Amino acid sequence: MAEPKPSHLERTAAEPRDEFLPGQWLDVFVPGVSKAGGYTITSPPSLAQSPGYVELAVQKSDDPPAAWLWRDPGEITYAELRVRVGGSFVWPPAGMDAGSLRRVVFVAGGVGINPLMSMLSSIAETSTEAEEPFRVHFLYSLKDDDAKASGGGGRRAERLQFVERLAGIYASERVKGVLRLFLTGGSESESGGEGVVHCEGEGEGGGSDVPFQARRMTVDDIAAAVGDVEERKAAVVYVCGVPTMTDEFVQKLTDSEAGLGMEPRRVLCEKWW
Repeated sequence: MAEPKPSHLERTAAEPRDEFLPGQWLDVFVPGVSKAGGYTITSPPSLAQSPGYVELAVQKSDDPPAAWLWRDPGEITYAELRVRVGGSFVWPPAGMDAGSLRRVVFVAGGVGINPLMSMLSSIAETSTEAEEPFRVHFLYSLKDDDAKASGGGGRRAERLQFVERLAGIYASERVKGVLRLFLTGGSESESGGEGVVHCEGEGEGGGSDVPFQARRMTVDDIAAAVGDVEERKAAVVYVCGVPTMTDEFVQKLTDSEAGLGMEPRRVLCEKWW
């Protein structure tokens, strides 16, 4: 019998904090509900300063506390929530000088996009003030359940979580690098094929078409983003997704004999059950 998975509360940082780093989550305590809900922060820390806005990734559910948070705003007259910050999967990488990096690679599988969205948004903000010394490559694999809905005219970004926001950041050139999408869930005839996701545009980036490949992401895709042996010495990789994906990628990226041989401290991961 498999051992039970650790609850979100058991993984929470012991000491509460009144600020957060990109990639962290909030344990949210709502009135009348004893169990805390752990939700990833998808907005950059700057928005929490003034006027105090925080965006959370909360899957719709009938169970508390998610059901409470999904209530119609008209049903809530006033409520005070208690929150607690947790998580060590953060940007910039602990114990590493971000200024020494030349390559940052984000690898997201499904809802693993959530903490990486906060990280990328934060990097995009700082790059408007001073040119970042590194390139940021973003590899995002997700399921497109409505692959046939477009009638062959390309996917629509509004059905794909955060794709429009990602496209806007890269189109505006607030970060230097490449955004790559991998879509699964299409017809068998599309497996291994290519296409585009149409993005109407968000913010200053305007509209754009993002190419995708109709297949699963592989470690070879990550290796290409990381670069050659010398480039890996000044790179960091963030991997977030289901355990089968994170375990495979981390093992192959750090294995010195059968993999890329990257330093373990340069390959960070968070598993989503």
